[in-house]
Amino acid sequence: MYVCAGTVLVGLAAYLVCVKKGKRQELGIYFLILAVSGAFGVLVCLEEKGAQTGTPEEILRPQPGEGDMQKDYLLDVEDLVVQEPYRVVVENRHLTKRELQELFAEALAQLEEVFLGENESLDHISKNVVLTDSVLNGRVSVSWSFGSYREVNLEGELMEEALTPEGTLVAVTATLGYEEAELVHSFSMMVYPPQKSVRDQFFSALAEALDTCNAGTNEVFSLPSTVAGRAVRWQEKRGTAHNSVLLLGLAAIAAVAVGRKRDMRKAKQKREELLLAEYPQMLSQMALLLGAGMTVSCAWERMVQSYENRQTVQKKEALPSPVYEEMRITYHQIRDGVGERRAYEQFGERLNLQVYRKFATLLVQNLRKGTAGLSRLLETEVQEAFAAQESLAKKRGEELETKLLLPMMLMLGLVIVMIMIPAIASFQL
Repeated sequence: MYVCAGTVLVGLAAYLVCVKKGKRQELGIYFLILAVSGAFGVLVCLEEKGAQTGTPEEILRPQPGEGDMQKDYLLDVEDLVVQEPYRVVVENRHLTKRELQELFAEALAQLEEVFLGENESLDHISKNVVLTDSVLNGRVSVSWSFGSYREVNLEGELMEEALTPEGTLVAVTATLGYEEAELVHSFSMMVYPPQKSVRDQFFSALAEALDTCNAGTNEVFSLPSTVAGRAVRWQEKRGTAHNSVLLLGLAAIAAVAVGRKRDMRKAKQKREELLLAEYPQMLSQMALLLGAGMTVSCAWERMVQSYENRQTVQKKEALPSPVYEEMRITYHQIRDGVGERRAYEQFGERLNLQVYRKFATLLVQNLRKGTAGLSRLLETEVQEAFAAQESLAKKRGEELETKLLLPMMLMLGLVIVMIMIPAIASFQL
């Protein structure tokens, strides 16, 4: 209790300090919540203390079926014990004789309904019965016994082989129990063979016909053509090669899809590598043209025209450049009426690489500032691009060295084998 009270005081004091000094509101709310929690703790302690005082003389017992109740007290005995914990077990109230009779009557009504299962009445039992072990939500236990177990087992299943079409009278005894009280309820039922569907009857007749065929001594086994008055046509079950072909087709489709996805991924990776390799050259050319006094649009047009001229002269020998192809698209967009700013932004979005997005951002930001500041920025970017390209080349060289390590190890192993075989042969001689 003292801890809770101290928490209240500390929380309120901290909250007031936060409010007075203009601290963050969230921090003040945290301290306020702490104070409220401490206050609730104090209230709970007071309630528990009040509940522990006094001497209870009467306890409301649980109702029948609710189970026993346990209550903890602090026991004071004159000149013997002081504040000693003691647990009192209060049993639930027992039923009166009349209440017990009413309980058993209700249990019997539910028991008869559950026992029938899918059957309509005790006079005609042709399906399994339900032997439940309790009724009334477990309040009353039930145990079963039969006068004969040839017709019905303890699982409630009908023994078909022991039943006759005329029916068999079976005595049933159900023993109901509640606490120490018991009630024995006996009744009878007429048990008949289970009613089979037309399909079940046919397959039973088919089994009998096949047994008759197997019982013969002929060398040839003849399948019946008529069973239970119905014509039967037999067809040998073939293999499932068509299913295998279908599975192979699905596997081929999956393999093609995976291969296509892998090829697309490789093509994308190759394109990105070409873009990164061409970036320093393109950037230096742009910086050179801007340094010569051209505007961004004029320099862009000049670079595109130079690329188109090279493609025209070299024709099929020249491979298309992904950077200049995208620049050509941007150039035609500007000629068709798309604003320069939007065209440069789309250029960076299509290439979808950080360096090209940065380049497009520089062009967009410097449209209104002129080419002077842009030239200095591009020169710095050119230096960084060449440095990055050099670092990438070193990294690829290291990767190639690592890939060559395995062939070198294999060659070393081959050399060792060539040396060891003659040496081992000489030792054997």
